Amino acid sequence: MYDSGGKVCESNQENGLVFLEKDWDGECLPYDLVEQSGILATNFSLIDGTLRSTLGGYVKVGANALFRVKQGQFKGQLENESEVFLASDLNNWNPFTKSDQWRMTKEQNGWKLLLGWDELARHSPFAFKFVTRELLWLEPHSQFVSVEGTIGGAKNYIFDSCRTGKDVLSFDIVKHLRQEKLQHWLHTRPEGDFGYIQDGQEYKFRLFAPRAKGVDLLIYDKPNGVVKNRLPLAPQDDGSWEIQAKQGWEGLFYLYEVSQNFGNKSKKTFKKNIVDPYARAVCNRVGPGIIHTHPEKVSKEEQFHPPHIKDLVIMEAHVRDLVENIDPHHGTPSNAWFQRLTDWISSDHCYLKKTGINAIELQPIQEFDARNRDEYHWGYMPVNFFSPASTFSSNPSNGNAIKEFKMLVEAFHQAGIAVIIDVVYNHVGVPGQLLSLDRELYFRMDEQGKLQNFSGCGNDLNCESEPVRKLVLDSLLYLVEVFDIDGFRFDLGELLGIELLSEIETELRKIKPSIALIAEPWSFRGRLPNQIKDSTFSLWSDECREKVFSCILHHNCEAEVLKLLKGELDDALHPWHAVNYVESHDDFSFVDRICQGREVDTQNFPIEILKMNRLALFLVLFSPGVPMISAGQDFMRHKYGNRNTYQRGDLNALDYRNLDKYSELSTEVEKFILFRLSTEGEFLRPKQKVDCEYREIYNLPHGVLAIEIHHLKTECQYCIIINYTNDDKSVELPVKWTRSECVLSGQKVHNSLNAEGYGYYVLK
Repeated sequence: MYDSGGKVCESNQENGLVFLEKDWDGECLPYDLVEQSGILATNFSLIDGTLRSTLGGYVKVGANALFRVKQGQFKGQLENESEVFLASDLNNWNPFTKSDQWRMTKEQNGWKLLLGWDELARHSPFAFKFVTRELLWLEPHSQFVSVEGTIGGAKNYIFDSCRTGKDVLSFDIVKHLRQEKLQHWLHTRPEGDFGYIQDGQEYKFRLFAPRAKGVDLLIYDKPNGVVKNRLPLAPQDDGSWEIQAKQGWEGLFYLYEVSQNFGNKSKKTFKKNIVDPYARAVCNRVGPGIIHTHPEKVSKEEQFHPPHIKDLVIMEAHVRDLVENIDPHHGTPSNAWFQRLTDWISSDHCYLKKTGINAIELQPIQEFDARNRDEYHWGYMPVNFFSPASTFSSNPSNGNAIKEFKMLVEAFHQAGIAVIIDVVYNHVGVPGQLLSLDRELYFRMDEQGKLQNFSGCGNDLNCESEPVRKLVLDSLLYLVEVFDIDGFRFDLGELLGIELLSEIETELRKIKPSIALIAEPWSFRGRLPNQIKDSTFSLWSDECREKVFSCILHHNCEAEVLKLLKGELDDALHPWHAVNYVESHDDFSFVDRICQGREVDTQNFPIEILKMNRLALFLVLFSPGVPMISAGQDFMRHKYGNRNTYQRGDLNALDYRNLDKYSELSTEVEKFILFRLSTEGEFLRPKQKVDCEYREIYNLPHGVLAIEIHHLKTECQYCIIINYTNDDKSVELPVKWTRSECVLSGQKVHNSLNAEGYGYYVLK
């Protein structure tokens, strides 16, 4: 019911209000809305009609709408003898022509007006406001219920027949938990395994909650059933709670009920049911967890061994977006995304295999904050770090997500494609699980006790906290050991910090030395420090994206593009430290970006736009570093100029009809990738800067860049030439490059080269 949201107002340090967008039906409490504000809340209750009419301007009373103004509500603007009127769309904002109808009656400490509900409901919704005879317009508080701003900045109340007065709930604020040993637990790494643990015939449930007052295990026989068993966990000296079970309860479901004290001096208790942070499988975003036998680890002999990161060609893609528009395999449910992608990868006509890429970077696949299968926001709002996304599986309630994701990874490996997954450890979705478990241990707080928000998503995980670091490390190790994941891309890596990233690097390379580690190097707080360049992490290169765009569209940044062709952007110590790209899931597609401000037929792009996109792909794939292309970029993927499509499955799903329409482009990109990964293309994949010598060529026509590359290992020499304008250019070649061969076309080049607009050439 709260999918469309509402507003939360913190009345004071002890209490708050939730303003819902429609009447509360009593089925569930609006925890999500409150927790998104970083507030722990308890004791929800509907406010009385008098208070509601003051806050929202009206309340339903029997067959009438009661409009009310309190004298003290508008900071001394009203006198006892003031005349107050209701102005609205219904009277064209002039209540004085029929003043008796719209004049409010004086009552103690305020004014009121009764109007028939049914008549008003016929015009719902409509804006209204209170005004005095002297034309003093009474401005409602922006946080009040049913208040909307106008274009001019004024604010109006909104009458909505779906909001009769049962749309505002009060709550008590759980300001903080007990402060006992907070600093101790922040700096103490929990030991051992957590979650549901099976060792032979012994079964155990274990939760880390050092400051909890009590923890109960709740067992259910159905995902939405009643509690079948309630068992108390025993506190341990190490801050954990555990219980030895007499049976495994395989296939049943569980939650923890965690009890907390409000504070040291308070005897009040806050209780909340939470999903086990270590649950291996969950039914949905709020659980319950599924009691599931731990899947077997992949042996060292069975591990897939990806190439060194310098030899990767990565495609970024989302599971759902890849398969939404393909015909499902016979017997595969249309919304079983893991299974559909597995079937497709195993087929002979899969687009991904045809491109020649050797690595796929899947956007987040861990359980995320989705209320239904259509709400997917690319998975960047995680709620459980161990469970593969339930909404991607054929049957979420039986734990199929584990098996189906495991089969997907195996299918990629059989196709020779390494699997990198995008992981989000800087924030969570609705933070209620960890927030209720222990807010101060798991989240960064400001001086006022509010959740910090350098992620831009409402909360930041406290990656300096040892319990958080263990949770992150344990989940990463689990993904490698069980699913044989080949690499990770860390979203907003700056918020994890150099210390945690270094520990991740050390621990993951112990179990998979070839693992690819990639970080997005920034957050809204800043960028990762230079020490990251001493690691084996590669970093997303925003500089590559911006410089290539500026060069192709605005015909500048020539020096930076030459640095890109030499592997020197971002001051990388090694070329493979930079992941070069011009398009990702974020922001505009590259095609949309270059089309801004133009009248373009998206059903049939002009050749100029196609050639600009092709040149951008060439620069990414023919530069030292780690090239990454976005799925569909090789067949002119666009999103109708929409900059942020995180909830637009209709725009994000790949349209494979364009693969045929722009087959020449996709074939050319296949040729780029094939050459880059060939023995001859080794000069594009240097491990160190000293593996190649570079020399710029000068005295070229405006708009033409050229660079000589001497690959010291093979002694081969190459020359890359690009024309970043739309005009054909005649290029007089240096003597050593006359009678050379263009390796992409096989054509012989003589004394000069006719460089077509947005053209590219690799001479040998």
